[in-house]
Amino acid sequence: MEEKKRCCHCMELKSVRLNVCPYCGYDEKTPYDANYAPPGTEINGRYMLGIKIGHNSEGANYIGYSSAIGCKVLIREYMPVGLCKRIRGRATISVYPNKLVQYKTLMAEFTELNKNLAQMRNLPHIIPTLDIFEANNTTYVAYEYLEGIKLVEYLKDNAGELTWKQVSELFPTFFTTLSLMHNHNVVHRAISPDTIYVTPKGELRLCGFSIYAVRTVHLELPSELFHGYAAPEQYTPGAKQGTFTDVYAVCAVLYRILTGCKPPDAMSRIESDNLREPYEMNPNISRSVSRAIIKGLCLDSIERTQTITELVTQLFEQPEGQSATTHSIVLPAETGKRNRKQVVTRKAGNADSGFDSKNQNSQNSENMIERVRTPLMFVIMLLCVLLIILIIVFSMMRSGSVTIQNQNSETITTTDALSESENNIVTESDTESLELTEPSGDSQMPTLIGTSYELQKEKLEADGWLYLEPVYEYNDLYKAGIIINQTIDAGEPFQSGSTVGVTVSRGPASVVLPDYQGKSLMQYELELEELGLTSANYYTEAVQNYDFANGQVVELSKAAGEVFDLSSEEKLRIFYASNPETTIVIMTETIPPETAPPETEPVTEPVTESPTAPPETTFPDIETAPIPEEPTQTDGDSDMQDAPQTAPIDIIPFDNNN
Repeated sequence: MEEKKRCCHCMELKSVRLNVCPYCGYDEKTPYDANYAPPGTEINGRYMLGIKIGHNSEGANYIGYSSAIGCKVLIREYMPVGLCKRIRGRATISVYPNKLVQYKTLMAEFTELNKNLAQMRNLPHIIPTLDIFEANNTTYVAYEYLEGIKLVEYLKDNAGELTWKQVSELFPTFFTTLSLMHNHNVVHRAISPDTIYVTPKGELRLCGFSIYAVRTVHLELPSELFHGYAAPEQYTPGAKQGTFTDVYAVCAVLYRILTGCKPPDAMSRIESDNLREPYEMNPNISRSVSRAIIKGLCLDSIERTQTITELVTQLFEQPEGQSATTHSIVLPAETGKRNRKQVVTRKAGNADSGFDSKNQNSQNSENMIERVRTPLMFVIMLLCVLLIILIIVFSMMRSGSVTIQNQNSETITTTDALSESENNIVTESDTESLELTEPSGDSQMPTLIGTSYELQKEKLEADGWLYLEPVYEYNDLYKAGIIINQTIDAGEPFQSGSTVGVTVSRGPASVVLPDYQGKSLMQYELELEELGLTSANYYTEAVQNYDFANGQVVELSKAAGEVFDLSSEEKLRIFYASNPETTIVIMTETIPPETAPPETEPVTEPVTESPTAPPETTFPDIETAPIPEEPTQTDGDSDMQDAPQTAPIDIIPFDNNN
């Protein structure tokens, strides 16, 4: 039987002999981005990675195949830009040592976000999460593979815009999913025509979830914002974000769908807000819908519609004097040439293909229910409030009766207790009142944990936006200078100019002393500072030792390699060479320069036949005698051959000391 393998593009089985897939035409020799996992990588024994189909600063999306469920899936890999790298051809991610804490912090946020999404996998308009697992030094998430096209492409196929009737058929259940998602404390921050998909069944699916750092500018990772749909607070680090951030994006999407034009981006609107109301661009849009969209696009987050529920109420509110069927969210699907209308027709095809009078009466009944639903809800809420008030009054009356029944000394005690209780109630009421009226702040607390204290202090305090008050403590998990705690949680509101307390790591409480051999005192002190030792933990002492160069470490009070407790009062002693300079006097013998004596004729001793008195000779005559020249490097004994043939004479040696 012929061996087969899966295509990395379409995940269909094909012969191993074929480089080009017969189903999709993908060539296995196609180059891939070396920064990401190579196609065909096996993960966790259950998944195979195909080609990369998208990425942002948080990570990458791959087409994948799950052998456990036997189908194609979408796999998301956490791989933050600038914090790690991948060697070509390898699946394992290598994290930069100085970015390890930041890498782990953001990975924990990535995992927590997808755990929340996994709990909402049954919601109809969110891409379902199938699995979360760790491998290759990172975290992976497997999603159900999404079939369909982006909403932006869908609009191109429908003349660039949709009618309000089509929107009222397509979006109501999508709004419900968003509201439930917000109840799970998940804010998307990137709702746009590029992150909303339309399935072949005509249903909307939301994807593109990412961590906070990716959806806000000037944070740990390069931001990915969809301009025109991103709210103003996403352009300001630390500004408060919430459900109203998604409300802005949803209203921007509705603006684009109904008018065919994307709204200006928030930053340009802040400089000059020239946003026109939707009904001015499309007269078919009712003024109530137009006002609801504009209110959701308010630049001031406080003035903006706060929740999806409020937005839906404003969108589908019936104008006075208008038919109740105008904004009904249950409308008959129209048949026509456009694909969208055909999809809706199939969706409604579970019932009879036509609409008789019975169906029309049913719709009128539903519309009547829609009209009375909101007033009915207010009546029910009012009854609940009245019931709670009655319960509180009844409880207070019972407490008062106890005081009346006791007329002895216990009455005073009971009365005092009641008085204290009443005082406590007033205090709690005042506290609640203060909590209700207390301003929430104009900014949102950034994530400080896992970041450098010095860098954050320089950045945040430069313009007086936020001040840091540090407390230092030893920590085995974080290196020195890293923030490990903050008194105001990330994402909480605060007033600009406030002070937040932070706990800064001193590094591990116990360190292993590094080797000092061959190192200067300055080099060794720098190594100690990197380990968390300060001048309070050690002192230096100069010693005289000519075996070491000046400034070189000679010895420690503890052996290198031993564990040193930074939290103790013990101090490390570092001995370094400090040798005094010495002057060495070298005695040399001064030799006067030699002067060549004048050349004279050789003196020979006269030879006489009879003994006669010798001629008078004096020492000066000897001194003028020729001195044999220094022998030169010549062949043979030429010096001896050239010597004059004279009788031997006695020569007194020349003494240099005289």
